[in-house]
Amino acid sequence: MSGRAATLALAAALTASGCGATTLPATTALREQTATQQRLDVVDCRAEVGYRLGYNGDDSEALNVLRHVFVLGTAGAALGGVATGLSPATATGSASEGLIAGSGAGVIAGSVLGVGVRSRFEREWIACMESRGYGIVAPSAAIQ
Repeated sequence: MSGRAATLALAAALTASGCGATTLPATTALREQTATQQRLDVVDCRAEVGYRLGYNGDDSEALNVLRHVFVLGTAGAALGGVATGLSPATATGSASEGLIAGSGAGVIAGSVLGVGVRSRFEREWIACMESRGYGIVAPSAAIQ
């Protein structure tokens, strides 16, 4: 139970560290798009880019990394288990080497794939919006 509690505490800490969704810059219509069309294009570009990158813009970056780690870690464990024939646990109760190696490889791959995707998501979303005829509104400079 202590291992499970530690995992939940780690997940909560990572989620809290990046608890906000990806905030995208404001856009302005350069053609004669209606406000409704602009809202639909924002959502459509967000979904299209998110699907292509495996990134959910409604979640924090930390939660996206955890999702990649969990999915690929589980898939790696399954693949490792199949590769070693899912040998039964030994008398000492240890898991098969394939499960451990596959899970470890999946966690590493998930971490690598999940980190740094947010900036790529934002760049590709901006490109999608610009291709649909919108300009990106620069944030106003802070008043000194």
